[in-house]
Amino acid sequence: MNLPIRLAAPLLAAAMGSLLLLALGREVAVWALLAWFLGSGLSILGALRRRLPWFGGRQRFFLALVGVIAAAVVEGWGNWLPMLTQMVIWLLAVKALELRSQRDLYQMAALTLLGLGIAAWLRVDLIFAFLLLATLYFALLGLMWQPLADVNQGLAGNLFQWRDFARIAGFTLGFVFLLLPLAAFFFFLLPRTPTPLWAWAPPAQHARSGFSPELAPDSVSQLASDSAIAFRAQITPPPSAVGSFYWVGAILWRDDGRDWLPDPPKMKQGHADSAALETTATSRQEIVLSPGNSRYLFALPVPRRVELGQSWHQEADGVLHLDKAPDLPLRYTVWSGPASPRPLSAAERAAALQVPANTDPAIRALARSFTAGGSDSAAVAQRIMAWFHGSGFHYSLQSPAGYPDGQSMGDFLLHTHTGFCEFYAGGLALLLRLDGIPARVVTGYHGGEYNPVGHYWIIRQSMAHAWVQAWFPGRGWVRLDATPAAAAAGSAGAGSNTTRDLVPAGQQWWDWLQWQWINMVIDLTPAKQRALWQQAGAQLASLAHWHAPSLHAAWKEQWQRWPSASSFRPGLLAGAVLMLAFLGIAQHYWRRRQPAYWRRRARRHLRRLGLGTGHPGAEVAFWSTLPLPASTLQRLQDLYREQRYGPAPTAVQDRQLARHVQALHRSTNCRF
Repeated sequence: MNLPIRLAAPLLAAAMGSLLLLALGREVAVWALLAWFLGSGLSILGALRRRLPWFGGRQRFFLALVGVIAAAVVEGWGNWLPMLTQMVIWLLAVKALELRSQRDLYQMAALTLLGLGIAAWLRVDLIFAFLLLATLYFALLGLMWQPLADVNQGLAGNLFQWRDFARIAGFTLGFVFLLLPLAAFFFFLLPRTPTPLWAWAPPAQHARSGFSPELAPDSVSQLASDSAIAFRAQITPPPSAVGSFYWVGAILWRDDGRDWLPDPPKMKQGHADSAALETTATSRQEIVLSPGNSRYLFALPVPRRVELGQSWHQEADGVLHLDKAPDLPLRYTVWSGPASPRPLSAAERAAALQVPANTDPAIRALARSFTAGGSDSAAVAQRIMAWFHGSGFHYSLQSPAGYPDGQSMGDFLLHTHTGFCEFYAGGLALLLRLDGIPARVVTGYHGGEYNPVGHYWIIRQSMAHAWVQAWFPGRGWVRLDATPAAAAAGSAGAGSNTTRDLVPAGQQWWDWLQWQWINMVIDLTPAKQRALWQQAGAQLASLAHWHAPSLHAAWKEQWQRWPSASSFRPGLLAGAVLMLAFLGIAQHYWRRRQPAYWRRRARRHLRRLGLGTGHPGAEVAFWSTLPLPASTLQRLQDLYREQRYGPAPTAVQDRQLARHVQALHRSTNCRF
């Protein structure tokens, strides 16, 4: 089935719209999505039946106005991001109904690029970069093709066919690849702003499961697992066991009977020398926090020093946090080490022993049962932990049968003995406090997946976890995790990883590409940009003085520092080779379109038969020297005259002339 060439423009518009929908993702409302499918379908159908445009100009204007008003009403005035998203998709659908000329396709390309600008507020990942590049390709292809398609309109036959479209598509693809090195060059050349030009807070309905700075287990009847990446971390020295990965986020002190809240007590915070803190640190973590995750900074206990290029705060209990959640991936470095035991202040002890006044008497009686064998705090804590780790307790992300709306802490401790980590942490802290042992709840992440390609760890939202820190004389704050060990080896629940899990083999390289995208593009700060060009200048200076630059020093501890100029040499060399190759191919094909090119080739073909000079008319005497039949000689003369003196020499006739000359070489003794 031969499709008419007039289908090219609607198909290009549909391709651009599809890529835009993928970039916007869940921001697109169902009604706007259905409108786009309907508009694109009618556009393709109209091109097949020569029916475009659909409806009159006033009717299309009325449809566009209705969609814009509907987007403002449905999404709410002031909810700009979803509202603008639906407007763009609706206008694309309406514009598809009149896709006839170059102007219409230009307007659709402009709307698509506007939609990609909206999508840039939602995501900055590597997939979006590919979607943006593909959309730019289709837009450029449409802008180059549509002027030719307009020429076809009104002609009895089509001057341009699909083969011409394929040639333009290939040329456009090469042109886009030619622009990539130039775009990369200007990306590194143009000055960077110290902060983003805009910041957009995601809508409230986009909250994801995972880490929470509060503990409210009885308000959740079912906890959904989320495999989204919370942050990536590179750790020095390499850890021996992932089971020790307890990434501290928030520390919760106050129990109001239903929720656990941070509310740290007022206490003095010592200020030690930063050099001394770094020498006592035993672990260095370079962390890239995913955007919108939380305003808390995560670290292995206990953070001793932090390097971050923006304002941050550290509470007296060691918790690190920003003023607000980052809108872009955030990189920071933390040095952690063991904390020195110190006595509790009166304020800390009071806060760590606070229990709700309305605590169930049955829970108080349960706590007293653990002190029957002695009141030593370590022994009491050990008996409580053994009780939680007994066979009667079970880990589950769903509420037990009979509790469709969620269970309370009393139900968990006294009856069901089934729940997720928040129940275990909250229950353990409550029992410890009732027995006079200072305790607090910690929320963060537990575990990680190792990517051997980039030598870093992935911490996912499904690894969100809660545990307890109890204070013992002479030991300080000690971590206690009451969540059953079965949860660690089981499903993707919170805190489920206690072994060295690896990123699946099929995802290791792709995730590494995303990691490099964040390192070299998203996280390119002005300081890194200056360092990059300083290193490039140093390399040029060393070459000018005939010094051999070191190709290995730039890769030393690559993850700890921004790649130097020599790191980009293979890529720049490959880009230069590709650029030169493309320019050569483009020049070749451009020359083939010129008549002078084919005339020179005609003279060259005749030289192979012995023609000495290429002056016009010199071949008249040459024909009589060729021992050829009259018919063959006449055909050769006709082809030569068409190619040498005709108004429109072609590649087809050039091939015919070349075949005749080659046949004469095989059948005669003609020499060069």
